[in-house]
Parts: sequence; structure tokens; C-alpha cells
Amino acid sequence: MNNRKDFQKLQDVKAPSEWKERTLAAARALRQEGEAGGSQKRPAPRHRFSWVRRSLAAACALAVVLGGVKLLSPEGTDTRSPVDALAHSFGLVAYAAETREMIEPQGSRIVFDSGAGSDDPENGFFSGCLFRITGDNIKSVSASIDKGGLYRASTIPIAEKDITAMLGRTDSRTEGASQVMVYGDGPSEEVDTWYADLCFKLESSFTEAYDPDISYGLWAPAKTGQNPSDDMQAAWHGQIDQFDGATMTVTVTFTDDTTQTQTLHLKTGKLAVSYEEGRQGPRLTGEVTTDPSAPYIYGVYGEIE
Repeated sequence: MNNRKDFQKLQDVKAPSEWKERTLAAARALRQEGEAGGSQKRPAPRHRFSWVRRSLAAACALAVVLGGVKLLSPEGTDTRSPVDALAHSFGLVAYAAETREMIEPQGSRIVFDSGAGSDDPENGFFSGCLFRITGDNIKSVSASIDKGGLYRASTIPIAEKDITAMLGRTDSRTEGASQVMVYGDGPSEEVDTWYADLCFKLESSFTEAYDPDISYGLWAPAKTGQNPSDDMQAAWHGQIDQFDGATMTVTVTFTDDTTQTQTLHLKTGKLAVSYEEGRQGPRLTGEVTTDPSAPYIYGVYGEIE
């Protein structure tokens, strides 16, 4: 990663000054990707605004293996045979916003991939750690976390002429959004399609109707007392460590009013990555590393209960 060139690109972007200053500071966090593998050559960004998404958060995606989950009736008793239970299962599925890839867990361990996020001094840290809920005959979903909070994330296509209105929150589609991020899909010289990511804070718990196209993410309060001149690697680790020790629980209610729950215990650390020819950015291996020579990103992982 050539930081000097990256910052020159940031200087050329026309954006509101406050937003630009936050982005410039957050872009320094990109150094964490090379903490133990900086000598490797990285592919050039393919999004004109990909630096907005990749620099503002360590990205995340989540996948959960089902197992040992008990189906209960509203009265709390088992009501289904194993065959029926299998038909009423759900998954927390990895969702990497930039690549739209699913990530398989390694045994009972889940790691969070890099993707979209935002560190806002007023609205907090939208980590980019995203997951989706999959399954059939799901009526509603509930989730809670005991450290930080959660948010809903949705992506909509926009025209290039709408970028300023989106970032300035004058576009009606941003109503109620706690954070808005814009990026382009295509070569940096000529973007094919523009998108806006809209983030809506849900506090520490929520219950809402099921939508298979909606993503949810991990949120934490804004950290106070930070200075743009502070060491960005240490600042980044501090943001991520807000999720260390958290417990997240997700429950779905099916159309016949039976329920199913999955619990994940979150931790933070050095997540091993590899670099592949023709691929933008690192790919997580699923391992947590202590090897000082191994490339890694500092991020969130979890253990399935």
C-alpha cells in the first residue's frame, strides 16, 4: 500500500470538508492491513470510492454452522421430529459487502472479513461487520448484543448526479439513516454503477420483520479523546477491541410461531490472510495467528456456542 499516493487521491476528492477530514484520518488505518505483510504487493483499487469503504472499517462478514439448536413451540416444548426441525432451520450467513462473498466457518470459529464501515465521531463506529439471515418460512428476526449495539445496512443503486445529495442527506432515501456511504462499481477511471450504503442504528437489540436482502452489523459508541495525529494502528485496535468479549444472540420466529436461537461469543485478534493473483485485497484464511511474519488484519472473530 503506497500511503503517499493514497492520500494524494484523497486530496483530489471533492466532498464536504468535515467528511473529507474524517476520511483522511481513517484512511491511515489502512496501514493495519500491512502490519505483518507490508512487503506484499497489493492489487490496485477498482472502486473510485473504495477507499471510503475499506479505510473506514475492518470489514466483516459472518457465517454460522447450525448444530444442537432446539426448536420450541410458544409454550417451550419440543414439537417437531428431527426431519421437521431440519426443515425449520436458519443460518447467519457471511456477507462481505464489497465482494458479495460468503465465508465458511472453520469448525466452530467464525472470522469477519473486510468490507464497508464508517467511524463517525457523532454517530459511532459502524464496523462493517455484516451478516445476513437465511432460511425458509421465517416471519421475524430478533437479535441482541451485550456490548455496543447493532445496525441495519442496506445498499441501493444511485445515479452519479445523486452523490452530492446522498452525502449531504438531502436525498429523501436517506431519511432516518444514521450513516451514508457512497462508492462506485467498476474501474477507477470509469465507474459503471454507483451505490449508496445506508446504515440505521438499532441500539443493543431489535425485533423486526424478516427480509432476506437486509444485512445487520456490529456498532460501537464513538471513542472520545482521539487525535488525528495519534498512532492510527493503535487507534484502529482500540475501535475493534470494543467488541472483545461481547455475546450476540439471534432468534428467528417461523411462520408457525416456532423459534430457533443461535449464540456467538465475540473476540478480537490477528486474523491471518492470504493474497491471491487477480483478487482485490486480502482473503481471510479462517485462522487466528500469532506468527509475527504472517500477513494479517486486526479484526473480530467469534466462537459458536
